[in-house]
Amino acid sequence: MKPAFGGHLNEIRFICIDNFKDWGDIYAYFLTHFHGDHICGIDDFSLLRLLKRKNIYIYTSEVTVAIITARYPHLTPHLKSLRLGRNALSIPTRDKEEFLEVTVLPAGHSLGSVMYLFEYENQKILFTGDFRISKNDVAKYKHLQNNGEPIQIDALYVDTTFQDKPYIPKRSEVVSNLIPHINKWLAENEKNKVVLSVSAMFGYEGACNQIYDEIKIKANVNEDDWAIYRQFPKQIYGVTNEESRIALRKKNKERIPKHTLDVVFSAFSWRSPNLDEKFLVKEGLQRIKVCYSTHCGRDELIHFINYLKPRRIKGFPEDLKENNSKLSFCSIFTNKDSDANENFDISPKKRKIVRDNDDKENCKKSDVVKRKLADVLDW
Repeated sequence: MKPAFGGHLNEIRFICIDNFKDWGDIYAYFLTHFHGDHICGIDDFSLLRLLKRKNIYIYTSEVTVAIITARYPHLTPHLKSLRLGRNALSIPTRDKEEFLEVTVLPAGHSLGSVMYLFEYENQKILFTGDFRISKNDVAKYKHLQNNGEPIQIDALYVDTTFQDKPYIPKRSEVVSNLIPHINKWLAENEKNKVVLSVSAMFGYEGACNQIYDEIKIKANVNEDDWAIYRQFPKQIYGVTNEESRIALRKKNKERIPKHTLDVVFSAFSWRSPNLDEKFLVKEGLQRIKVCYSTHCGRDELIHFINYLKPRRIKGFPEDLKENNSKLSFCSIFTNKDSDANENFDISPKKRKIVRDNDDKENCKKSDVVKRKLADVLDW
């Protein structure tokens, strides 16, 4: 798998972020979240030798420490957890001891995902990792404020995964419209089951919580993932290791079993810039595809950048496209569908998700229970 980010910040040369394939002149590693394209090289024995020889550490969130400990227990002595908010670090290098202030911020991408605001040599460097933050929520990040005004960011390293997608619906909005289809399928036959097919095992905890809130059925997960989820029962309560009519599984190309509804969570399938495109599509009797994204769409991305006004910008995995003919910048800042509570409440949708006519009677949208971000990790 190709790393999403090369690992290096031009402003801080002695650290490496979200890439463990560089074993050169590095004295600290930082990890934003536990997804395959951000942990490349973490299982390489050469990394372990380096950590031991130099007595250096991998810094990450408390949740991600728990995940790495479960997946790679041999790395446990070399992990250091960073709490949300400000952290002062002393990092010994070959020539001297470096002092680094790191502010850890929720990234809204997946379980335990964070952004890092580094302060070093009178510069502020913000590394988002993969992130999704609604437009109106940017101003609620107090560590990005000074007396109510945005702080000056010298360098912004920003996630551009879906910069070509003008608008992506809220995750809670998508799940709210999906739940009636799940209810209908389960009610039709007591043998019917639902599989939630996802591209990565971490990042769909909020969806499982929301489904449980509505229909009181938890999603079954495999034992490896349960070993992690069970450590956070208050935050992740919509999953179980017990038998269930709903299961959360990695996508596969196998034939859909009889009596099974395959719900495919994806955003890559939606390629059109048309804002009226359907975001929930039925494919035959046993498959539903929903547009579910843990990355910012271009409207959220551009708002984030324009709010902070950084002096320098570096996009990843692709360079930022500053002039994009697919999207009118005027439409970004006049979008009436923004929701100030996206990262703080799971609330009913404001934008209509188009359904086929034959679903409108049987699949009425559910009323969604509001929950604070503190109760649903990174939703």
